[in-house]
Amino acid sequence: MDVINKRPYQLKNSAVCIGKFDGLHRGHQSLIEEISRFSGCNKVLFTFAFPKAPYILSPEEKRTKAEKLGIDTYVECPFDEALKEMTPKEFFEEILVRQCDARVICVGDDFHFGKDRAGNVNILQNLAKEAGITCIVVKKKKMYDEIISSTRIREALAKGDLPLANELLGMPYMVQGEVVHGNEIGRTLDMPTANQIPDARKILPPFGVYASKVSFEGQQYYGVTNLGVKPTIPGENQVGAETCLLHFEGDLYGKILRVELCSFLRGERKFAGLEQLMHQMEADKKNAGLFFGQ
Repeated sequence: MDVINKRPYQLKNSAVCIGKFDGLHRGHQSLIEEISRFSGCNKVLFTFAFPKAPYILSPEEKRTKAEKLGIDTYVECPFDEALKEMTPKEFFEEILVRQCDARVICVGDDFHFGKDRAGNVNILQNLAKEAGITCIVVKKKKMYDEIISSTRIREALAKGDLPLANELLGMPYMVQGEVVHGNEIGRTLDMPTANQIPDARKILPPFGVYASKVSFEGQQYYGVTNLGVKPTIPGENQVGAETCLLHFEGDLYGKILRVELCSFLRGERKFAGLEQLMHQMEADKKNAGLFFGQ
């Protein structure tokens, strides 16, 4: 998958879906399904970079998921002053026609674009018709009689309803990032862990222990992940994801891991000491293995 994050650029023969796509949930995936019907086109996901906004998926996580969903070109357009000042017609002509060479445009039915969000789907359809471009407007998708939305997923995560969040996302909630050095308590306990530090803007589920799937370098393992601040360990610890991989031996430092949270096992708690923590970690590993049928 090609990634573009600055203008100008020049694509060719594109079928483009446009949106914020936070979480790339099942509703968003219906747009990708629409552009995938045009087999001769370059499948383009066009999204925006908002540097301060909180997110379900980081930019890197969103790219990973987009590639898994079959996107050919991922355009992350900076939401800068030049873009903010474009009228709907200017955005359509400069970005979608000239730079994307769009033959197909697909958006959700609440899509707005251009300065002050002045453009809507009716304006887009009229512009596309004049330019001879196919424009597809997709109605919002529902699950359990409610609209699938990023807001609904954020609410599910806040409540600890991981099964609902994962169902709406269409694949498990993930934490992706480089494995960094921690306090190496796991290694001391003969239970080494891979430590990741999520960005402060990432929306997290409740702190606790989760059965997880871990992917890196084309390999996948089952694991158990502690998300939180490790209250048993003295000092002020950063919020982190600390994962023990089941049936794995090796050095993971510096590698990029994708950790998918599949099931909540227990809440994070402070133990009386490292021995009690070790016994609980062994129980957590066993429970994660049972969840995965190991």
